[in-house]
Amino acid sequence: MGNMALTIASSGIDAQQAAMDTVAENLANANTPGYIQESPTLEAAGSFNELGAGAGVTTLGATQAVDGLLLVNNQQAVGALAQTSSLQQVLQTVQSAFPVSTSSGTASDLSAFWQSWDAVAQNPSSASDRTQVVDAAQNVATDLAASSTQIATSQANAQTQLGSLAATDNGLLSQVASLNTQIVVAQGSGSSPNALVDQQNQIMDQLAQDLGAVGTAQPNGTINVSVGGVKVVTGNTAATLSVAGTPGSLSLTTQTGTTVPATAGTAAGILAAVNQYLPAYQTQLDTVANNLATTVNTQLAAGYTATGATGQALFEGTGAANLTINTAVATNPQLLAASATATAATNNGANAQAMANLFDAASGPDQSYQSFIQNMGSQIAGVTSQVQTQTSVANAAQENLQAVSGVNSTNQEVLMLNYQQAYQASAQVISTVDTMIQSLLQAV
Repeated sequence: MGNMALTIASSGIDAQQAAMDTVAENLANANTPGYIQESPTLEAAGSFNELGAGAGVTTLGATQAVDGLLLVNNQQAVGALAQTSSLQQVLQTVQSAFPVSTSSGTASDLSAFWQSWDAVAQNPSSASDRTQVVDAAQNVATDLAASSTQIATSQANAQTQLGSLAATDNGLLSQVASLNTQIVVAQGSGSSPNALVDQQNQIMDQLAQDLGAVGTAQPNGTINVSVGGVKVVTGNTAATLSVAGTPGSLSLTTQTGTTVPATAGTAAGILAAVNQYLPAYQTQLDTVANNLATTVNTQLAAGYTATGATGQALFEGTGAANLTINTAVATNPQLLAASATATAATNNGANAQAMANLFDAASGPDQSYQSFIQNMGSQIAGVTSQVQTQTSVANAAQENLQAVSGVNSTNQEVLMLNYQQAYQASAQVISTVDTMIQSLLQAV
């Protein structure tokens, strides 16, 4: 009986030591990204003999506190937050080129342009006032071109960012596939794959943020990874992603040409900015430029120059990037059609006054520009609100996951004391049995 008690107590010491090892592992990794809390798996051993006494405890290893549903929910929440955040960042870089205040930027220069016509209306024969009209027109054209360039630059930078993201994530997808292989090998050899699962979990956090990727657990312990419903990792095989198309029709594709419809993650936010928001802003800005050219040139065509000739166009070209000043008018401001009559045109500023009065035209360029700015501001405010909402959702999902899979230091310390007491109790059994055996030997 003494030998049996010693064996049982010895198994208890081994089991409690293994349990203490899991506590030490958990506490050491309390702040390690991707780490999943472990718990010792203990099982009562079968009885030794017909008396029915047990054979102690068997340590089967350590299991991870994984909740597949909470894990997927967290990945989806991370992806949704990254999508709105990346979209917000791209749009804010563009918004900086369009100040809301009318005291600077295009709005201010448009105002100065109309005021310069008012000065010509008051003094049609003034060469300096006519030159000021040309200078003011050039300022507006320069503003519009700069704004157009800012949009194009933001598109190009976003596309470059997406390309870099795809290149980085190709490496991560390959790592997931490699870890899948290692997990299968570890399980086949009877080793614990927990550390490999932790590495994979950390990589999936990044893939969820970058691509909105979601991992689906498989019966053999591996995971398949999908982006927008398209599998990018299956077993030990990973897809290679690349960027295809041009702004407006940009997409992520695999090496087989399959389009990967990123609906979450940083990639989705970039794609939305490049394909939807920025092209729309460019179109609206071009509308402002074309409206300005049409409005001004139409009014000039109705007037006459200082010499009584029919008015020439001031603006040439179409679109914000290509709007220029008529070289002939720029070099000879006397060609500005300030007069409403062909006779005595030198001192007639009626058409210039009509031009100045267009500053608040209901469908004029100023109103087009303000509508554009307001639309942009409203959209970015909406995206900012979404970021705030998704931040709360992501925090809640992370907290729910941590409650199950994360390390609670306080609980681990309580478990540590329990395992310590059980260890001491098993040690006491060994000591007691040893005393009994010594007593028996002395009696003999």
